[in-house]
Amino acid sequence: MKKIGLYSPFMSDNIGGGERYLLTVADCLLSDCQVDLVLQHSAAQTQEEKNVLKKSYIQAFKLNLDKLNLVNGPFGGAGSLWKRWQFTKQYDVFYYMTDGSFFIPGAKRNVVHFMIPFKEPRGGKFNKLKLKLWQIKVANAFFTKGIIEKNWGIRFDYVHWGAVNKEDFKPQAKKNLILNVGRFFTPTGGKHCKRQDVLVDVFKKMCDQGLKNWQLVLIGAIDKGEDNAAYARQIEESAKEYPITIEHGIPFEKIQKYYGQAKIYWHATGYGLNEEEHPESMEHLGLTTVEAMAAGLVPVVIHKAGQKEIVTEGENGLFWETKGELITKTLQVINDKALWLRLSHHARQRADDFSKEYFCKMTRQICGL
Repeated sequence: MKKIGLYSPFMSDNIGGGERYLLTVADCLLSDCQVDLVLQHSAAQTQEEKNVLKKSYIQAFKLNLDKLNLVNGPFGGAGSLWKRWQFTKQYDVFYYMTDGSFFIPGAKRNVVHFMIPFKEPRGGKFNKLKLKLWQIKVANAFFTKGIIEKNWGIRFDYVHWGAVNKEDFKPQAKKNLILNVGRFFTPTGGKHCKRQDVLVDVFKKMCDQGLKNWQLVLIGAIDKGEDNAAYARQIEESAKEYPITIEHGIPFEKIQKYYGQAKIYWHATGYGLNEEEHPESMEHLGLTTVEAMAAGLVPVVIHKAGQKEIVTEGENGLFWETKGELITKTLQVINDKALWLRLSHHARQRADDFSKEYFCKMTRQICGL
């Protein structure tokens, strides 16, 4: 039985898209491999803590992770290059979701996954030298691949989109709902802020201009930090007295219900920014859009970065770049039932290209299985 290690430095702090991606990799491999999810040295040190953490992953993502092992490794401020090489030497495959830094890997097959389109190489020449020791390089999107290949001078072996299980996102009786799903964090600091502030401003303007009997729903956990909490409070204050619902930390079943009932999906990450100048602030792919499409929502999304890999204008969704365009395109879908039906139908078909079956097939290929 092959022994596979998975490590992401983001894993201890977040339960978001990157975590779903890495754990879906685990799900794909657990049927015939021993899979270890490697945690930083200080995270979940007791078995009880590991069991609680794994349960939270299963509840959040509805993945088959019962056989997944959680182990601590010499990462997260602990361990030397030698200790990390020694630790990874036990694995047939070591799969690393990088934060832009690298170490010397010891596994038989070493896979590095880029989920962030870093504009500049990190850590100088030595870091770049370490990167050369990773035989397989994977990007989560063609956008990420293009930015890094251009600026780092390396070549990727695979572009591996994330997976959406269509069975988890089914259309229900539709209501006049516009939906956005994404974590709440401030636009400052270089992260790819979901710009819920922009969506609230646009929806309020639509209501002021006469839109009736429609509701905007924003779903997402608040990232750690007072700046992110302040951003979420700012949005809640701005949304008062308008038909806007904001949900934080709700169970997956309730998220599924919102997806099932909503008609339109909005996405605004990267608003007002240039893709080449601020690639890390873009939506690198954006699987919530795919989840929405699987449930029959029509995506009206920003014409930037990874969203352009998912949506085709006029075929399975619509693009916007300015607030005025978002209003115009949304009203087109609201006022033209035939347009909504056509785009919704093709959106569901497009979601098939992000199936878990296809994802698992490529995962095994990447891992040499």
